[in-house]
Amino acid sequence: MKRGIRLILIGVAWACAQSVFAGKAIILSSDQQHFLDALDALKEGDRSRFKLLKRQLNGYILYPYLEYEDLRTRLDDNEGIAHFLDTYPDTVLANRLRRSWLGALGKRKAWQAYLEAYRPSTNKTLQCYRLRAGLETAEDKQPFIQAAKKMWLTGTTLPEPCSPVFNYLYEHRLVKAHEFWKRVGLAMDKRNLSLARFLAKRLPKSKQQWFARWQQMDKSPRKTLQAARDWVDVPEARDIIAYGIKRYSREDTVAAWELWQTQFKPDYDFDRDSLASVERRLALRAAWRHMPEANQFLSKLKGRAINQEAREWRIRSALREKNWKLARKYLHALPDEELITNQWQYWSARVNEQLGQPEHAEEIYRRLANETDYYGFLAAEKLGLPYTFTNEPVVDEEAAHHVEFLADQPEFRRIRELYELGRNTDAFREWRYVLNDMSTAEKRFAARLADNWEWHFTAIVTTAQAKHFADLDLRFPLVYQPQVLREAQRQQLPPSLLYGVMRRESAFRETAESPAGALGLMQVMPSTARAVGKKLGMGKLSLAQIKDAGNNIRLGATYLRQVLDQYDDNVILATASYNAGPQRVKKWLPEAADLPADIWVDSITFDETRAYVKAVLFYATIFDWKLDNKVDHRLKERMRPVTAGGTTL
Repeated sequence: MKRGIRLILIGVAWACAQSVFAGKAIILSSDQQHFLDALDALKEGDRSRFKLLKRQLNGYILYPYLEYEDLRTRLDDNEGIAHFLDTYPDTVLANRLRRSWLGALGKRKAWQAYLEAYRPSTNKTLQCYRLRAGLETAEDKQPFIQAAKKMWLTGTTLPEPCSPVFNYLYEHRLVKAHEFWKRVGLAMDKRNLSLARFLAKRLPKSKQQWFARWQQMDKSPRKTLQAARDWVDVPEARDIIAYGIKRYSREDTVAAWELWQTQFKPDYDFDRDSLASVERRLALRAAWRHMPEANQFLSKLKGRAINQEAREWRIRSALREKNWKLARKYLHALPDEELITNQWQYWSARVNEQLGQPEHAEEIYRRLANETDYYGFLAAEKLGLPYTFTNEPVVDEEAAHHVEFLADQPEFRRIRELYELGRNTDAFREWRYVLNDMSTAEKRFAARLADNWEWHFTAIVTTAQAKHFADLDLRFPLVYQPQVLREAQRQQLPPSLLYGVMRRESAFRETAESPAGALGLMQVMPSTARAVGKKLGMGKLSLAQIKDAGNNIRLGATYLRQVLDQYDDNVILATASYNAGPQRVKKWLPEAADLPADIWVDSITFDETRAYVKAVLFYATIFDWKLDNKVDHRLKERMRPVTAGGTTL
């Protein structure tokens, strides 16, 4: 069997077992029971029993996991590990065992063995062990020195095993003073102050004095910028001043712009990259804060200061000020590959409509109204047309046999076996490992297979990675419907809106947990969940209870109702608040004139929240259509204008 097909089979079960096996009593086969017993014996240190059970399982589909778990406890068995890697190459187990083995070899300073076992890796610890091995053993150390210097030049703190490598560079005077200064700058840009201070100790005394000024600039940018007017024009001064202007712009953007334009830009010999970086940051900060000076600052950007972010914010700021002519100018300045996107086509139509060119606007609207997406629905609203719902299966009937073929393969049975035994993490690792090796067609077959097995999260993720967005049944399943309908009725919410938030938050993965700690289907923060739960009489909730689907939907629906009440049922404000928090949304409200909802949404400061609100509106519309076979809540109802000053929180 071709590797690409084999790889699909390993991965399709990721994150889906809870749908298939959760809540069902599993009757274990003798092989399954012996497998679990063998792992228990190994964990308890009973190697005799482990070996006995392992011999009985020779040929069992999960036998490699026994060998892997055994060798993972004996990382000094170089011969046994090498044999495993040869027997199971290009597998997630081989990769994991090699990483552990390399870590052990590095700690033992077995440099020659390390170089023989090493394979290219993104792991910084393993990379540094390789560099140290080369510096310790190679006759020609130059390639390792160059690689070490490249790794060293970063603003982030690297793992401890990198320290001997960098000490080698220091001891052999392979890092020059200007390179130390450059890395200090990278660390300061990331506000990694501890690293910057550590590096500064190796600077010459003259540069250490400049670094002391840099630290002062970080603490008190306004005061230090005043003193900087008398500094000599040298590279160190320019680096610190550029940093200080950016930092001061967080405190007072207009004052920072004035200082830059009148005091520092004319009197210091900044290079073009520094000029572009500073002026773009100041102009963007004014735009992010929706300041009246934003359009003026953005209009001053020239040449390399204008990147994609600046191009887009020029348009957003012009729209926010309802300066339609300026918006048209900046739209025309977009490269073709950006202008043809649905987003900027919609705004081109809006601008034409406002500038008295209705025929041109209608032409664009009609074209967009054929699209099943947020801007397609907005365009349909402009023309009073029904929404277009294009629903094309990810796999058609003629190709369905490929899905059946996948389901019948031994590799897939191995994944099923892992899930039946509750080893979800192992199955997840297999899925993640193989996903990048799948072809687009294979991912589509896998997505259909996942959907057939009701593994909705995996189906959604895989379909997106296969770049097939037209299967609305697969991408928007009506799961947890009894709970959604019950909580929607309790909180007087449209079920489609509750579904839209859930779909965006977790894509129906009940065990989802964000880096910030948000939990479950509705991604509720534990503190919020407990506060809401207390009001609902749910007692003090554990993390497991918060993740529980029924509880999580109840908590999320109640919190969504709360934010809707805060904003007088303005859906876009409530949705933005659900994602970014009410204090941030308060800062994004217009101060003077009311704003049309589409302009407000597209000028939300945070990229994540802007995309989130649009996605929830789009998803909720899809679910509205799926629930009732018609759209009960069109976007014009959900997208009320945003009033000046907003709502008191």
